[in-house]
Amino acid sequence: MDTIPTEILLHILGFSIPYKRQRRVRKSLSRVCHFWRTAIYGNPLFWTEVRLHRSIEELQGLLRRNPDGPLDIVWAPSNSSKFINNAGMRKVAMISPQSHRWRSLVLAGMISHEMAAQLIDVPTPRLINLNIVGFYYGHGKLAFSRAGAALRELTLGRIALDIDWEGPRLTGLRYLRVHGPTGGEPTVEELHAILSSSPGLEILDLSYWSFMVYYEPHVKELGPVLLPSLTTLAVKEVPPRFLRMLLSCVQAPNCRYIRLPTISHVLFQDNHPLGELGKLCQGPLSTIPRLLICYDRATETCTITHRGTDFEPQPDTRESPVKLAKRRGIYLRTERIPDPSGHDIPQLNQARVRIFIQEFIQPALRNLKIEIQLELRNIWPQVTSPSPKSVVAELLLHVPQVKHLRICSHFDPMEVIPFLSVCQPIQTGAKLELCWLVPLMETLTVACDPKNQSAVLESLNNMISKRGSHVHRGVTTASRQANERGEGTFQPPRALKHIVVQYRNEVPTQMQWDSTQGWRTC
Repeated sequence: MDTIPTEILLHILGFSIPYKRQRRVRKSLSRVCHFWRTAIYGNPLFWTEVRLHRSIEELQGLLRRNPDGPLDIVWAPSNSSKFINNAGMRKVAMISPQSHRWRSLVLAGMISHEMAAQLIDVPTPRLINLNIVGFYYGHGKLAFSRAGAALRELTLGRIALDIDWEGPRLTGLRYLRVHGPTGGEPTVEELHAILSSSPGLEILDLSYWSFMVYYEPHVKELGPVLLPSLTTLAVKEVPPRFLRMLLSCVQAPNCRYIRLPTISHVLFQDNHPLGELGKLCQGPLSTIPRLLICYDRATETCTITHRGTDFEPQPDTRESPVKLAKRRGIYLRTERIPDPSGHDIPQLNQARVRIFIQEFIQPALRNLKIEIQLELRNIWPQVTSPSPKSVVAELLLHVPQVKHLRICSHFDPMEVIPFLSVCQPIQTGAKLELCWLVPLMETLTVACDPKNQSAVLESLNNMISKRGSHVHRGVTTASRQANERGEGTFQPPRALKHIVVQYRNEVPTQMQWDSTQGWRTC
């Protein structure tokens, strides 16, 4: 650093330090020595952040030290429902004539009509970062300047903003986050054009867009969109035509986090989007050590997540893009078809889940070497399935890498355990072969009712006698046969190690079995 000229060094520091940390950096560097204090206080690159909740004297001092450079305007009080006071409006009046210098505009607090007129409805030729997630309690739409530099970051919350989705300002984006736009969202073609013109896009976060469930306009075939820099893809409650376009067109080889909590049932009419989803998920799946697959019979939905729970991570436009970009993993959930009439809806939902298992889960997880936990749930005891071999059999058959199996409350364990105790005939190529279901299972957790306690224990003992420490020695496994045909990766069968039986009595108790001590009550 001693050989770098001071002017160049200050420019490097000024452009590499986010404006949110300018205040802290100024204090730290000014304490080093007199030279750094003089250099920092005399360089306008370190005086760009204008926070409207600070004092007028501080704003005046900042404008004196930065008379002509870029400005970053921030209205983000700790209490998002806070209104700006009269002193704050005087600061707004001071910086509004300087709108031609604005580089960033962040509004995360309450926005009045007078405030919007001086901060949004003004010319902003140099603005490259627009972040409006605060609540606007005025009337009508807010107008955004269509003339100016192309935006690099666009974050919009539930605000009626009249923005030109076809304009040149929405090209070359790095962050695009739109949650619940009330001023009108883009069309499928416009969103495709925005993505095509933004090859450096890193975060795509869309949620709560308005749509009509029973009306899907025809969308012409669109070409592929290569986004090599995309690391985060989060889409929730958008019209199915948008999700279909994203899954069919977007190619993101370096994506590391995917959140799709509403995989629309419309996608199952054509299995091509599910195959493309499997390709997108290869990157996120390669970054996690463990995966949870949860099937809920009450809602007939399937959830896949990298976390220890299937609770959905809620989208938040206030979350820092830097923090969001650091996320790794996956969250997917199939959408349940609404039941307005009550005719054959459960069977349709089961059919959707089976397609999801066959077209996405099996191909996506085929060659992965990660730890998989399978949970079977049924939160409503009165809900029963007409056939125990429907979705459960598909899961046990097409996800052979399951290491931990958990049968939760109200799900009858007798629909599952007997199938784990015998070899099943499975079609492998041109012939039928006897194979074990879930050959890699090591632990089993069962929630049991007192009424079928004896039957469950008898089935478990039968399974232990066949799948104990000598599990399937000399018995063919489906994964091995797939490996011989070049369809999968061979994983040696494992011995059953641990079983937990939880009784739903007045006083909850449980019994445990392991390969060394046998059964014991806990």
